[in-house]
Amino acid sequence: MASILGIFNIGQQALLAEQTALSVTSQNISNVNTPGYSRQSVVFETTVSGLDSGGVSADQIQRVVNQFIDNQVTAEQSSLGQYTVEQNVLNQVQSVFNDLQGTGVNQALSDFFASLQDLANNPTGFTERSALLAKAQSLAQQFNSTSGQLQQMRKDLNGQIQSDLGTINTLAQQIADVNGQISQAESLNQSPNALLDQRGQLLNQLSNLVNITTFQDSQGQTTVMVGGQPLVEGSTAHALQGTSNPDNAGLVNVQFDAGGGLLTDLTGAITGGQLKGLIELRDNTVPGYLDQLDKLAASLVNGVNQLQQSGYGLDGSTGLNFFQPLAPTSTALSANTGSATVTTTVNDPTQLTFDNYQLSVSGGNYTLLNLTTGSSTTGAYAGATVVTFEGLNVAIGAGAASGDVFTISAHQGEAGGMAVAITDPNQIAASATAAGIPGDNSIVLQMAGLQNQAMTPLGGTTLQNYYGNMVGAIGASAQRSQSNLSAQQTIQQQLDAMRQSTSGVSLDQEMTNLLMYQRAYQAAAKLITVADQIYQTLLNMTQ
Repeated sequence: MASILGIFNIGQQALLAEQTALSVTSQNISNVNTPGYSRQSVVFETTVSGLDSGGVSADQIQRVVNQFIDNQVTAEQSSLGQYTVEQNVLNQVQSVFNDLQGTGVNQALSDFFASLQDLANNPTGFTERSALLAKAQSLAQQFNSTSGQLQQMRKDLNGQIQSDLGTINTLAQQIADVNGQISQAESLNQSPNALLDQRGQLLNQLSNLVNITTFQDSQGQTTVMVGGQPLVEGSTAHALQGTSNPDNAGLVNVQFDAGGGLLTDLTGAITGGQLKGLIELRDNTVPGYLDQLDKLAASLVNGVNQLQQSGYGLDGSTGLNFFQPLAPTSTALSANTGSATVTTTVNDPTQLTFDNYQLSVSGGNYTLLNLTTGSSTTGAYAGATVVTFEGLNVAIGAGAASGDVFTISAHQGEAGGMAVAITDPNQIAASATAAGIPGDNSIVLQMAGLQNQAMTPLGGTTLQNYYGNMVGAIGASAQRSQSNLSAQQTIQQQLDAMRQSTSGVSLDQEMTNLLMYQRAYQAAAKLITVADQIYQTLLNMTQ
């Protein structure tokens, strides 16, 4: 049976407990619109002290969370970040290839072939010849401009990757700092709820940038893994950094810095977040469109130049190129240990595939491999060697070491470097023979016929169909990306709603709690008042 002093003690405990509950309720109400805030609740517990029992204490203040849902919200941020950046960049790519204003590659091709047909109708006309050169120059400039925009897009994506790495490192350090604060708070038996909410928000932001996995230790500190490497361990944060890759035009690889100069390449291990989208767009998507554009330009240049070289101009000239000739590229990988250089030239323009090739040297042999079809040629390498394959002459210099690899292309950079070689309209070849000058138009007719000619390097389709298919594929990719983004946004909204239903603040519920705790506080105060009256009565009886 509680003594009068026990009643006083019970009342006091009740006042303190209800005061804590009112404070927590006030905090919930004030944070009703705070992003990431988790509703808190007071856990009441009956107290026992000596012979007196039945008191109450606010044992702890809990965050009301569903950890599974919170983990899902964080995980899905990674896909949302990736799809968002993909959608934005693909929209930019679409604008680069937008022919709706009549200023794109497709219109320039049509104008060029129309001028060829005009010259075929009047092979002696100086006006038609001048107009053809002007249209050819416009076409080359359009290819140059489109290629330049795609190249700049890659540079911009690379810059965004570097910027995101800086943001990732900042967030990692903030998470590490909060980890330390949480550990300190728990060691002092203080509530770290606000810090836990802050860490959750930081993890969501980090997941939006890069895919992460997390787990907590017994001290409540979260370890954050990226690509199998610990970005955050307790209160220690490591860093990601961008390192120039000479085999990728100097663009950066993502590397994990474990300290002490130890770097681990994670570029291929990034599987989600904005960073994944940026890397995929920079290294695969945009280069793929650029490669197709180069192949289109190279096919046009190769076809027109072959005909131009076989014909005769009004001035009797022959064997000239209409466009600047193809300039095949040969590039040694940075890991090569040998001193050999490789030079590639066109051997037979009719056999060119405009595929990409890889030349490797191993065990005293070379192998030249078509990376698209898988066809190859192999032979002994014992010094300077010339390899003829699929229209190319590949001259391997002396000094190649086993394991050396070279990339080879007959079309790489053609769109960006395309230019008209002829400056004199009279040098445009219209006639097939010297005797046919000036009236013969058979060569220029064949040039005009290239518009509707199926070309093997373009998959058996025409120049403009190839371009149209490419633009159509870009549009389809953008539409697919938009669908992915919309679906992911819906998933995110559903998860946010589920989290809100558990952890969100309901003003109606909090107002009810406020009244309930207020009444309980008033009752506890009344209990102390009654105990005081009883005590006063006892004192009066003893007088």
